[in-house]
Amino acid sequence: MEVKIRKAEINDLKVIQNLNHKLFLWDYGCDQTLNTDWPYQEAGVNYFEKKISGELSVCFVAEQDGDIVGYLIGHVDKKIDKADTILRCELENIYIDEAARSEGVGRLLVQELTKWCKEKGAQSMFVSVYYHNDNAVSFYKACGFGPFALKLERGL
Repeated sequence: MEVKIRKAEINDLKVIQNLNHKLFLWDYGCDQTLNTDWPYQEAGVNYFEKKISGELSVCFVAEQDGDIVGYLIGHVDKKIDKADTILRCELENIYIDEAARSEGVGRLLVQELTKWCKEKGAQSMFVSVYYHNDNAVSFYKACGFGPFALKLERGL
């Protein structure tokens, strides 16, 4: 099946929220502090609206047979890290419906973000992933990402 990647529009909001909710439910297995209802709350709605309409942020959707089967959100910023001296792009979140996985949809979304970041003048791209999410780590490595930093946490 042919996949079409395009910038999201505001009328895609509900589908993006639903996909993000599925992502949160999946990620909840790694982090039980997640508010899985966030995509539907005011803060979530504001976040998605800003990313869809932003100049330094972007939301792409992947369509198969006219249905949105995945999305990706990213942004560029010089202040992603306090000590940054270059413009970086962050792949903030991505989700592909389970039925559309392993068909190259995620890779196409990452390629589109890469192109967009280069157009914005970014010099590198990074993504954060849960340590135990082996499938995501493998996917990002296949897309050219490599180890950069390790964030450690402990409960109190």
